[in-house]
Amino acid sequence: MANDRIIVAYFDDFVDAFRTFSGDRIAAKFAVPYLVKGEAGKSQVFDSQAQVSRYFQGYLDEYRSLGCSQCHYGNLAVTWLGSECALASVDWRLLDSSGRAVIAWSESYLLSVIDQQVLAFASIDHVGVQVSDCEAGQSG
Repeated sequence: MANDRIIVAYFDDFVDAFRTFSGDRIAAKFAVPYLVKGEAGKSQVFDSQAQVSRYFQGYLDEYRSLGCSQCHYGNLAVTWLGSECALASVDWRLLDSSGRAVIAWSESYLLSVIDQQVLAFASIDHVGVQVSDCEAGQSG
């Protein structure tokens, strides 16, 4: 479980990055090419950091328009795939300024972990999964 600390730090930093509402700041947490598997069989591949930044900026702008001001994660589950990759699954909650959940979903990330640097190179939305409350201690 000691190796899991670097994954926890990755998601803690993701929470900090969300607070900036900067697509560039979020994109820095992802490798290229980056694959997104969404609902209804929709997949996207991004070949540059600029594309990843624009992708996330679109979501950040939408979240801000809905009144989201912070995000929390919980139920982090990590499976190591050798010494340089991990599969991490989390539940996300986006909250408004009063702490009310506005949006919640589950997502998994394929992570590259090399020289203490963690970057996601693929993510998968858990379509049709209901999100339970985030566990205390695993959110920012």
